[in-house]
Amino acid sequence: MTELALLGLAFGGIYALGPWVVNVCRQGGLVAPICSRSSHTTPTPHGGGVLLPLVAVPLGLFAVWWLQLPHDNFLYVLLLASLGVAFIGWRDDHANLDPQLRLAVHLPAVALALAYLPPLFDVLPQAWVLPWWVEKLILLLAWGWFVNLYNFMDGADGLASGNAVFIACAVALLAPAFAPLALLVAAAAAGLQRVNGAPARVFLGDVGSTWLGFMLGGLLLVAAADNTWQQLWPLMTITLVFCSDATSTLVRRIAHGHAPWVPHKTFWFHRALALGLTHRQLSGGVLGLNLTLLALALGSLATGWPELGFAIGLLLMAAVAWYIRAHEHTHRTRHSA
Repeated sequence: MTELALLGLAFGGIYALGPWVVNVCRQGGLVAPICSRSSHTTPTPHGGGVLLPLVAVPLGLFAVWWLQLPHDNFLYVLLLASLGVAFIGWRDDHANLDPQLRLAVHLPAVALALAYLPPLFDVLPQAWVLPWWVEKLILLLAWGWFVNLYNFMDGADGLASGNAVFIACAVALLAPAFAPLALLVAAAAAGLQRVNGAPARVFLGDVGSTWLGFMLGGLLLVAAADNTWQQLWPLMTITLVFCSDATSTLVRRIAHGHAPWVPHKTFWFHRALALGLTHRQLSGGVLGLNLTLLALALGSLATGWPELGFAIGLLLMAAVAWYIRAHEHTHRTRHSA
C-alpha cells in the first residue's frame, strides 16, 4: 500500500501541478522562441521539468528509508546529488550557461554518487577485474555522457519524458529490488505528460532532461550492482534508442569538424520529423522500438546469453539509421526531380 500511495502522489502531484508550472515558466520569461533549430511552430514555455525533482526527490528519499531499499546509501546520495544537477539545469534554462560550467556540476555529482556505488566488476575472473579507479573513471564518463545525451534528446514533444517512463519501468522489471524508486521516477515522468506530451504546452528544459538523465543513469548502474555480467547487457539494451542516436550523431558531427556542444537538428528524431512524422507518430515509433528492445533483453536473459539481445539491438538501431537515410535520399530525389 505504501508503494502505491507514493506512486499516486508522484503521478497525481505532478499531473495536478502541470498547468501551474506552465504559467510559472511563461511568467518567468522562460519561453523558447522559434528558430532554425526548433521542432515546434509556436513559442512554448520551457523548464516545466522542474516539477520532477521538486516532487520526486522528497518522495524518493522517503521510499528508500521506509521500504529499506538495498544500497540505500547510494540511493540517498543519488537523490540528493540530483538536486544539484537540477539546479544548474534550472539556471541554464534562465541564462544559457557555458557548457563547461554545466559539466563542472554534472561530473562532481556523478563522482559523488559513484563513491557510494559498490564495485560492479569485482566478481569477474581475475584476469578481467579492473582496478577500482579505472572502473570509476569509465563509469564517470559513461554516466556523465548519459546525463548530457538525455538533454540532447529532449527535442520533441513528450519524447524524453515518455522514454523515461519506459526505461524506469524496464529497470523495475529487470531489477525488482529497485522497483519502488524506479516506478516513482516513471510515475513522475508520466504525470508530466499532461503538459509535456504532444502537443507540448511546456518543455522539460535542461532542469528536467538532465535530472532524468542523472536519475536513470544511477538506477541503471545500481540495478547491475549485484549481478553485473548478467544484468548489464539487458540494461544497456533498453537504452539503445537514445544512446545510439545521440552517440552516433555526436561522433559524426565531430568527424565533420563541428563542436559537440553547438545546437543542431541532425539527430535521428529531428530527421524523422523533417521527413513528415508528427510528434505523436515519433513517440509511438520510439515506444515500438523500446518494446522490441525490452523483448530482446528479456529473451536473451532467459536463454542465458544476455549479450545476444544487446548485439541484435545494435543491429536494429543500425537498421533504423539506414531506414532514415534511405528515406532522406528518396525525399531529396523527389524534390530535385
